[in-house]
Amino acid sequence: MFGCKSIASLLDWHISHRSNDGIWRIPADTPAWKHIDEKWPTFRQEPRHLHFGLGIDGVNPFGARSSSYSIWPIVLVNYNLPPHLAMKKGHVMLSLLVPGKYKVKNMDVYLEPLIEELQELWKGVQVEDISRPLSTRSFHVKAILMWTMHDFPGFGECSGMYI
Repeated sequence: MFGCKSIASLLDWHISHRSNDGIWRIPADTPAWKHIDEKWPTFRQEPRHLHFGLGIDGVNPFGARSSSYSIWPIVLVNYNLPPHLAMKKGHVMLSLLVPGKYKVKNMDVYLEPLIEELQELWKGVQVEDISRPLSTRSFHVKAILMWTMHDFPGFGECSGMYI
C-alpha cells in the first residue's frame, strides 16, 4: 500500500493535524501527549520521535471457555501515524506472543526484553529517513510508551498484580 518512503514521511503527520478547537481528534490532542511535550521539551523538538501504545490481552485460541490453554499477544501501536493507518494490519507491531498451557504466572519475565528495548529507544538510536534529502537523512530517534490498552485481566498482568 505505502512504500518505506511514504511511511517515513508520515511520522510527523500529527504536527499539521492537531485540533485548534480543543476537541480530541487524534492522539496528539490528548492530555497524555501534551504532558509528554511539557515534561520532556527536548523530546518534543523532533516531531519524528515515536509515541507508542502497548496493547495486551489474553485470548483463548480454541474458543472453549473451559480450555486451560491461553495466548497473550502483546502489540505496539505507533501513534505518530494518521489514525486511519495506526491501527491497520501492517502498522500494528506484534512485539510478543506469550503462549501457555495455563494462565501466565509471571508476565514480567516475558515483558522484560521488550521493556529493555523501549528503554534503549528512550535513550535514542541513530536511523536513516529515506524520505529526506541525503544531507538530512540521518537523525537520532527516541520513543516513549505513552499508554497501555488492556482489559482488567490484562491490567493485572501488565501491572504485576496477578489476579
